[in-house]
Amino acid sequence: MAPNSDDKIGEAIDVVERSTSVAGLPKEVEYFIDPAEDKRVIRKIDWVVMPTMMLVLFFQYLDKQSINYATVFSMNKDLGLTGQKFSWVVTTFYFGQLVSQYISAYFISRFHVVRVVGITILLWGVCEMCMGATQNFAGIATTRFFLGLCEGAVSPGFVVITSNWYKRREHPIRIAIWTTSGGLATICGAVLMYLVGGAKHMAIANWRVMFLICGGSTLLIGVAFLFVMPLDTTKAWFLDENERRIATERLALDRTTRDRAEFSVSQVKETLRDPATWFYFLMALFICIPSPILKFSSLVINGFGFSPFQTMLVGLPSGGVQILSNWVAAYGMIFTKGTRAFWGMFFSLVPLVGSITLLCLPKADRWGIVVSTWLAADSSSLMVISECMMASNVKGNTKKSVVSAVFFVAYCVGCIIGPQLWQAQDAPRYTKGCISSIVSWSLLVITYLGYYFYLRGQNKKRTRLIAISEESEIAEGKTHDHLGVEVDSDMTDRQDLKFLYTL
Repeated sequence: MAPNSDDKIGEAIDVVERSTSVAGLPKEVEYFIDPAEDKRVIRKIDWVVMPTMMLVLFFQYLDKQSINYATVFSMNKDLGLTGQKFSWVVTTFYFGQLVSQYISAYFISRFHVVRVVGITILLWGVCEMCMGATQNFAGIATTRFFLGLCEGAVSPGFVVITSNWYKRREHPIRIAIWTTSGGLATICGAVLMYLVGGAKHMAIANWRVMFLICGGSTLLIGVAFLFVMPLDTTKAWFLDENERRIATERLALDRTTRDRAEFSVSQVKETLRDPATWFYFLMALFICIPSPILKFSSLVINGFGFSPFQTMLVGLPSGGVQILSNWVAAYGMIFTKGTRAFWGMFFSLVPLVGSITLLCLPKADRWGIVVSTWLAADSSSLMVISECMMASNVKGNTKKSVVSAVFFVAYCVGCIIGPQLWQAQDAPRYTKGCISSIVSWSLLVITYLGYYFYLRGQNKKRTRLIAISEESEIAEGKTHDHLGVEVDSDMTDRQDLKFLYTL
């Protein structure tokens, strides 16, 4: 006989209660944190965690962009990068990152994420310096592969670190802060290459000096990161004992948890079955297929009649556009509740317009072409939005690391596909590359829309179950004003049925 409505309600109550009380899962606990103390603690965290992450991301973006600047100052000629060889040099970096995701997903969940990221920073600094010593295509391609392999843990690691220190409503601003480093690196990198490129009577080629400066600086930052960044909230050297307690319990109140050095096979299986995981995969894929404009922008601008030094200078505003977009997106997500996916759709239109105008403007309109490259390269805000979605909506130590790995696998796949669509014979217009970008940005809009409706449906189901559970608790005389999960909980978002997704 089919179950009646009372049976279904009883089952729903049981499901919600089991998500927080059965053996093997943590019960809910009561916490209360004074708002003034909470603000003081978050200020202290911001002054240590954010600058440290910003410095690392600054040099990561600078190291990745250095290949773009080097092409303007005879690197391609010196190393014999003719035909599609430069495209393959760009691509090998992402093959390295692709391989890295499988390795880093395990190490980030098995060991403390700070230690994993710190060691990889040191390794990629060495690889960047080695690029300055390469003599041919094989040498530069090999070092780029290992550079990608070593950098691969940083971005997924930083998404995990953000979720381990901050509440979900705090994620947009914090992710915008550390991703702003990308725009700053674009500006500072152009200025640095302008200064290095203008230096006379150097013993080695100017572009080689650029790689040595970037790599050496990265080594110093790696050492600083390992000494300054705490392993988690319970080991924060800049907080006293009470402040460490607050930093940990505020996450529990938000139904999030701190870093754990454990690997869960069951969470891996859940991650791969979760439809949201594959929405994140598609977001990264469609953001990154058009990414070669970041590497080819100097060649595009240079191809329309600008000198090497002019190319460096007119590329500066591109970084400013990225910074502005990041902050508009971050504050937009904070002040307009439930609109993250819609902000993603809006900011997909910016590079879409840039790609269309880059394809259609007449060659004589040089400044129109330049502005088009600024807009077409403006994808960092989309990374901010997508990474905020992941940081806020994924729970479980292993699940967070695996979802981040899946996202950045797609990131690498997109970055591998993209450069092959930007071929030397299509210069300076790069028609196939522009068309592929237009298609990708359009599909990204559809992906954000699908993600929104999927999670909204999940929240509706959970809200109904929570209401049923609360009615049962009231009937039993139970009240809970300040509820959260235990600080050592490792429930996933699918196990914690009182966890509502941030839209």
